[in-house]
Amino acid sequence: MKVLMKAFFPCMLFLALAATGHAAEQKFSWRLASVWSEGLVMLDSEREFAKKVEEMSGGRLIIKVFPAGQIGPTNQVLDLVRSGAVEMGADWPGYWIGKNTAFDLLGSHVMGFTPLDHAIWIYAADGMGFYDEFFGAYNVKYFPHHIADQESGIRSNKPIKNLEDFKGLKIRMGNHIPGRVIQAFGAQPVTMASGEIYEAIQRGVIDGCEMNIPLADFHAKLQEVAKYWLTPGWHQTASLDGILVNKDKWNSLPPDLQAIVKYAAQAQFVESLAKTTYGSVDATADILASGVTATRLSDADLERIEVTRNEILSQMASENPDFARALKSIIDLDKKLAAYRNNTRPWSFGRTWKHYPVLPQ
Repeated sequence: MKVLMKAFFPCMLFLALAATGHAAEQKFSWRLASVWSEGLVMLDSEREFAKKVEEMSGGRLIIKVFPAGQIGPTNQVLDLVRSGAVEMGADWPGYWIGKNTAFDLLGSHVMGFTPLDHAIWIYAADGMGFYDEFFGAYNVKYFPHHIADQESGIRSNKPIKNLEDFKGLKIRMGNHIPGRVIQAFGAQPVTMASGEIYEAIQRGVIDGCEMNIPLADFHAKLQEVAKYWLTPGWHQTASLDGILVNKDKWNSLPPDLQAIVKYAAQAQFVESLAKTTYGSVDATADILASGVTATRLSDADLERIEVTRNEILSQMASENPDFARALKSIIDLDKKLAAYRNNTRPWSFGRTWKHYPVLPQ
């Protein structure tokens, strides 16, 4: 028996090593269907993610990114990934509000989380559990990979200085809750794809729009047709996008490739915030230099928006337990951060130095 056992163990060790080597050499070629059109920074971020995965895996997992519409309609990306028609997708969670209104809280907030707040909620608090739960119900693994700072605000071809100026205007809004907010102040929210906005403003089909961060607005050349700019971007204080992976395809990956996808998404999350914010700094200067007139809502008007937002959030929470649970988690974190925020004011990204030291020439 001892002789047999001595012969058995080396054999099993050889087979185990051979199996490990085979798994290490196995290669995967996946397709990713995006909700974003060519030329948008969000699509660039998906390609950067795919590049990271390929480099980190030594070419064992190659992801080809397809812009919006190239693999099925944009509004079907979640279903394409769910069914396994494609291995991966990329989205902004608010696209799926028709399936579950709670998705609207996972991508952006009205007067809510900053990018840092999102990161704390996802990676330190209980936020990731909601992504796992809500996307998991659709046979999808979800990895936040892109976060951008506060969006531009309202770009328009008519001056808007206060909430009264909203009355009668047709304004493109990209998500549900901000649309209901402006509707409460007399505007008509209009839904349309980002690629249609320029022509719609130019032709007068709409009076204004929210689109994205200043960097994306500038690349879309909105400064050519929208000569007025209402700030701040209360409607989306941050914007989060993510990578969707079909669960069955995910389970087919070896553990090391699963880890690479997870950590490549986290790396892209940080890089996207730095690059898009830095790009928006230059874009803001360029937009203003083009002759665009910027105005800002008063603190009183912003408070009125917040009151209206709360009424909408309360109603949506009463209609959907998923929405209520996610909103409670968000509120709990906001309250927990309050004392720390107060103690660290005003040293945050939002404060500019009042005086600068003299440097040697």
